[in-house]
Formats: sequence, structure tokens, C-alpha cells
Amino acid sequence: MSKSDFSDVLAKIPYGVSVVTTGRGGVENGLTVSWMSQVSFDPPMLMVAVDKLHYSVDLFRSTKNFCVNLLGEGQIQLAGHFAKQAIAGDDKLTRPDVAQRPADSGAAILTESVAYFDCEISSIVEAGDHLLVIGRVEDAGVLTDGAPLRSDSGLRYRKK
Repeated sequence: MSKSDFSDVLAKIPYGVSVVTTGRGGVENGLTVSWMSQVSFDPPMLMVAVDKLHYSVDLFRSTKNFCVNLLGEGQIQLAGHFAKQAIAGDDKLTRPDVAQRPADSGAAILTESVAYFDCEISSIVEAGDHLLVIGRVEDAGVLTDGAPLRSDSGLRYRKK
């Protein structure tokens, strides 16, 4: 099977688009993800898949927290902002139009997102070229009644 065939089939699967924030104490970052899934009801857990080479991996390992912010239909530009590659020391959360407040874990809750899950990391599992960051949900909330942004609205992650 070719990589292109695999990518074409994956493009048929709709995913929710989220911004995952991590960090605390002035060292934070955010990244756009579409590979997020519930893992367990009891205890409540979910996972996000992150490229092993992403700058935020060090923050996940050191702060042991993350917050999944589910984006709404009208937030494509915000998803694009957090999808840009960051270099060490860049802080995508300092943009003045990114309304936020700290979650209990210290990661940022984007207050204009549809909903959020605040998580403490329980494990990080290697899976090919990605890491599965598994977290126990410590807090969650619905912030608006809007429909979630989905990957089939033109946003699609492709490995280069």
C-alpha cells in the first residue's frame, strides 16, 4: 500500500479539531490536533496523538498536563494559528485575540472554544512517528452551544 493511498482513505474520516495547550508558569504552548479520542469512562481519560518531533513534547513530559480545547465551526483561523510550527521559546498563546484563562492544571483554557478537557498526564506511549499522550480528565466543561469544527471542513493533517 502506498502512503498516498493510506492518506486518501484517512481523509474520509471526520475528526474534531482541537487546540491542545500545555505548560504552566509562563512556559506554555498550544498545537492544533485532530487525533483525539476518549480512552476510558472510569476513570475519565482521553488521548491525543502528537508528532514525536513537536516542540511541545518536552512540555508534556516536564509539566505532565494538557488541556484539549474543542474548536467551533467559525474558528478555522485559530486552528491555523496553532497549527504553525513553533520554535523553542515561541509562545502562540500571547496573541491578544486568544482569550484564555488558566485551568486547574496550569494549561490554558481557550474561553471562546466550544468545550474543554483539563487533563493530568497518566502515560505517554510511543506509536510509530507519534506519541499517544494519555491523560486523566480532571475537569471538563461546555463553554458554548456552537457546533464543533471538523476536519472535513477543509482542515487535514498530512505528514510531510
